[in-house]
Amino acid sequence: MSDRPTAIVFRKRILPWSETFIAAQSGAMARYAPVLVGYSRDPSGAAYLVGRPQLLLSEHSWFPALDKFLLKSAGRAPGRWLRAIAATRPTVLHAHFGSSALPASRIARALQVPLVVTYHGMDITVRARTEAEAQRRRAAFAAADRVIAVSRFIKEALLAAGCPEAKITLHYIGVDTTRFAPAAEPRSATEVLFVGRLVEKKGVIHLVRAMAEVRRAVPGATLLVAGDGPLREGLAQEAAQRGVPAQWLGVQTPAQVQALMRRAAVLAGPSIADHRGNAEGLPITFLEAQASGLPLVVSTSGGTGEGVIHGTTGYLFTPGDEAALAGHLTALLQDAGLRERMSAAARAHMVAEFDLARQTAKLETLYDEVRA
Repeated sequence: MSDRPTAIVFRKRILPWSETFIAAQSGAMARYAPVLVGYSRDPSGAAYLVGRPQLLLSEHSWFPALDKFLLKSAGRAPGRWLRAIAATRPTVLHAHFGSSALPASRIARALQVPLVVTYHGMDITVRARTEAEAQRRRAAFAAADRVIAVSRFIKEALLAAGCPEAKITLHYIGVDTTRFAPAAEPRSATEVLFVGRLVEKKGVIHLVRAMAEVRRAVPGATLLVAGDGPLREGLAQEAAQRGVPAQWLGVQTPAQVQALMRRAAVLAGPSIADHRGNAEGLPITFLEAQASGLPLVVSTSGGTGEGVIHGTTGYLFTPGDEAALAGHLTALLQDAGLRERMSAAARAHMVAEFDLARQTAKLETLYDEVRA
């Protein structure tokens, strides 16, 4: 067993492929020994967790679904689960996403360790639909010793939902600037990359439509889409109808995403707020791309613009403005010198302000504070 104090990193399922940031943050801890704890395993993110200490609560239960129900509804943490977690000698419990906050609080209370909860996006940007849901949110705020907002936008949403400001810490997760770095080989001059889930809030329909306009000025422009989701078929049909050459690559491994970021000419982030009000917190993808020296064209939806210096590391545009998106993409694809300047500035910005090791050290200091 490590002689470092144990930090329990709690997520309902460990870990979806879209939550690489949790794996990266826990893996960057230097003074704390992280143990990822969840009800069950999500095989889509298994590649991110090779060699990482994990504890599946389903493996410590005769009736996992019943135990999970009792934890969530009756507030009773099963003894088998508590004994399994206690065996890791936890000193702090860090839950990711507000939906995990109350179950995690019951475990933390039973084990007498402080609770930190990070809010990332839809767990707080979507308004509570009922008073009961609003009460659960307030109960989660009350149970937490510290609440982390991953962007200023998320902090404002927390305040609007009733979280006491004294409990909130604004903390950018950061990106591994040693792993995400530019390649020595020349980049493509025509490939526009999108990385993410194919769901409404990612706004990919606007990118497909903008690409049709881009190709009028840059006939060789192509679209690379790394990710999957329920909108994939409709988006592919839209691209075909508009004559936009697109590669629908599906879910990519971490190494494949890294290679795409080193290869593409520009990364597009056309995010919007969806019909429920769900908006981005601050996508780690945008930070990884800049660390890789990849210029961005991203919308200002939610907190997306907080990691970008407009006109220096990339371009920002109003969500849904397809003409602006097309114009910025065209400007970058037509000007190799501009891409090179933005590439260097993006890399320097990430190293100076968003380095994962430095940001995780700040998180560990926060752990020290709540333990004290």
